[in-house]
Amino acid sequence: MPETTQPMNESDQRQYPRYPLPAAYTAVRVRRAGEADYAHEGHAYDISMGGVRFELDEALDAGEHVDLAITLPGRSAGEVHAHGVMVRMHDPEEVGPVRMGLCFDGLASEADRRELERFLLGDAASEAA
Repeated sequence: MPETTQPMNESDQRQYPRYPLPAAYTAVRVRRAGEADYAHEGHAYDISMGGVRFELDEALDAGEHVDLAITLPGRSAGEVHAHGVMVRMHDPEEVGPVRMGLCFDGLASEADRRELERFLLGDAASEAA
């Protein structure tokens, strides 16, 4: 069975296993509500069918709805697009980029869902093993 990242605490129950991503190699772009462009860039740390943990230089608000574009490592299909709600902020007092958790409301298309599923069942699972 592939190794996944562990929940942060006992009350942190997840529906889907999280798979670690290569730090600094999994680009994430974020578009806040009302923004025309993906104006915020960062990196993802882990991902599942239910959400993603990532960092940006500025914190987003818990409960905020955003659109995300994620470049999955080793994939030629380009970006996977999703939308979701911010559910977790890591220590905002820490110096440097802010780590955050997003719960997917959904993926932008069926093709995005299939691409993420293929990645998690193939590449991410074999790298985590």
